[in-house]
Amino acid sequence: MGVAEGFFGSLAEAHGFPYNQIPTKMFKPQAGGLGLATLCGSLGVAAFCIGSVVDPKDAPALVKELYEWYKKFPFPKYQPEYQGALETTVADSYLCSDSVGKFMEKMKVPYTDPKRKARCAGNAADVTRYMVEMLNRHFKVS
Repeated sequence: MGVAEGFFGSLAEAHGFPYNQIPTKMFKPQAGGLGLATLCGSLGVAAFCIGSVVDPKDAPALVKELYEWYKKFPFPKYQPEYQGALETTVADSYLCSDSVGKFMEKMKVPYTDPKRKARCAGNAADVTRYMVEMLNRHFKVS
């Protein structure tokens, strides 16, 4: 499950329409920085999610906060598959190639390794969690 499925799926369960009409598969090409190792797909999808529920004048500040947080956060915190056995790394960048590259270098694994896949899944969960926390603060939801 990625950022879009977590975000829109939860809204669809809680509120139904219009969130149950959003085809989250349209966000799949964002993975791996659009397959080009550019902007982390989790960030791009989170920006779309923010833009779908926040006033356009407020969204840029939230997206900027998310991106700045991302650069400093030790990913992955969420590690259900490996239960803390994955090394965490700080990206210091918004780019997929930098973020996942640091992890692969530290873990000494190739891109095709299941640990890299688990790291990116944890990354998506961590980004989703922080995005929802930001939105809850923005909308003053406790």
